[in-house]
Amino acid sequence: MKLDQYGNEISWIPKLKTRDDMPLYQALVQAIQDDINQGILMRGYKMPPQRVLANQLGLNHGTVTRAYKICEEKGLVKGIVGKGTFIAASPGLPISLLTDHKDTDLISLGMAIPLYECNPLIETFVKQVRDSMDSGLTMTYCPPEGHIKHRYVAANWLIQYKIIVKAENILITSGTQNALAIILMTLFEKGDRIVVDEYTYTGLISLASYMSVILVPVLGDEQGMDIEELKSACKREQPKGIYIMADYHNPTTVTLSYERRKALAKVIADNNLLLMEDATFSFSLETKIKPVSAYIPEQSLFIMGTSKAISPAFRISYIAAPSSLVEKLSHGLNNIIWMASPYTSEIVSLLQSTGAYERIEEEKIRLLKDRNQRFDEMMTGYDVLSAPTSCYRFLQLPGSYDDVELEYLALEKGVQILSANRFYVGSKPEKPTLRLAVSAPNTLEELETGLTIIKELLDNYPRRKSRCPVL
Repeated sequence: MKLDQYGNEISWIPKLKTRDDMPLYQALVQAIQDDINQGILMRGYKMPPQRVLANQLGLNHGTVTRAYKICEEKGLVKGIVGKGTFIAASPGLPISLLTDHKDTDLISLGMAIPLYECNPLIETFVKQVRDSMDSGLTMTYCPPEGHIKHRYVAANWLIQYKIIVKAENILITSGTQNALAIILMTLFEKGDRIVVDEYTYTGLISLASYMSVILVPVLGDEQGMDIEELKSACKREQPKGIYIMADYHNPTTVTLSYERRKALAKVIADNNLLLMEDATFSFSLETKIKPVSAYIPEQSLFIMGTSKAISPAFRISYIAAPSSLVEKLSHGLNNIIWMASPYTSEIVSLLQSTGAYERIEEEKIRLLKDRNQRFDEMMTGYDVLSAPTSCYRFLQLPGSYDDVELEYLALEKGVQILSANRFYVGSKPEKPTLRLAVSAPNTLEELETGLTIIKELLDNYPRRKSRCPVL
């Protein structure tokens, strides 16, 4: 191992291919990408500190900083506060999901798409309630937080999820991603820390990166976030908030037990954290469990979206907030989007108040139960967490498998899957894992076709080290 003139260890020095028309920071980005492609830089490798690399290459520190930032945006590296910069667990896979593919015959097991199979049923119910719409509300501007009528209906509807909240404490946003953006932009500042599970929602990862909010991963088990690990993280990192999915966590499908929820609530209360509880997939849980937010309502933001439970055509989300934060969040809504569509809110409110929303949920749960049962039958022999009505499944593979390579190989065979590395907050996960969305295929038969291809790919997977090309 080489030492630079200051005594710093140098284990890797890039070879810059400079051109007159290429800035130095771009040349460094290209060098890093080339060395990943050639297998010189492997996942989990710790990159030299920026100042050390700048000294070694004779570059300005700002040039290296800019190159590292671009590499992080490309998904090539991942910076971890206090530890350094590492080659990402899935180098070359952008943070955003694979949503655009020219192959119209592609079977999607990647994105957790709502069950489009239910669209005819949803269309029937929408036609039934359309004549009852209040045009006075739907065709005019409304307060940033939404019309009080829609918030009142939502407050009554949320009771089934064991959330007791006043209508005045509900804010309506244009979907869960929008809700999270408003919360982060309104209540957090650059450098603030938010505790998350080691695997967490990719949308939050992207938002945090964009806003320079630091995500602090906490290890867990099949019961969810480890309580002692959380206590240590709170003491060590002094976080301001915590983000969780208590029901069918994305991507692991873990549903927290009553005991784990109570223990989490106590740690959150003791450390004065702001809880963001994402209930996007709670609709698919057959027996609803009291959320963590219900134990500590004065320091919790409970977020419930409708696009997965109903349809992306009616994409809104409710934030149940403590009175102390309602005004701040209303200002945030006002500054960022002004208001969610009152037309969409009216349709969703009518579906909720007539019982149609519940019937749609019941039909989706029935279909998800059939799909997950078929998944379990076809994937026998592989380590999959139990999740009888989840929209996706978490498949843990033997250590000799490469989940990133499998994502590429599956795509070549016409099936889109996701390496769970996309959801990982850290340098390198302990096990290779895949997330397979059983809700995404158009029919049960299409799901079976996709799983047959994946099962054959896994059964015959070559045990070799991956050399995947960077996207």
